[in-house]
Amino acid sequence: MGAWGTGIFQDDSSIDWIEDAYASGGVEAVRSALEEAADASAGDYLDYDQGAAARAAAEVVAAAFDAPPEAEADALDTLLEHGDSVTEDEELIPLALRAIRRVASENSELHELWTEEENTAKEWAGAMEGLETRLRGLQ
Repeated sequence: MGAWGTGIFQDDSSIDWIEDAYASGGVEAVRSALEEAADASAGDYLDYDQGAAARAAAEVVAAAFDAPPEAEADALDTLLEHGDSVTEDEELIPLALRAIRRVASENSELHELWTEEENTAKEWAGAMEGLETRLRGLQ
């Protein structure tokens, strides 16, 4: 049984991205995941793994710039593994905002899956709005 929750450490794809791509690729992996989502046109379907990677990368950016997710406080060290490199690139903040807006959009598999039921839709929307608020506060 896989992990399925609105937190990035409650989602197998997010965990895999953090443990694999981010652990080995650092800031380059963050930028790549964010660009892939942010640069996807509204007409392109953003698949689950792309969305999960972008969301996890956005959480890395938020944590590195001192706006970590409260619910993931026990995993902050993992998010900050390459935090110094991430904070050297302030352009990642607006890129992360564009990426999560794309992940939360209509043509995104993550959005589609989380909004199928009313109770999960509210939880998903709250998690995404919280991330966006934290990132906007960094600008």
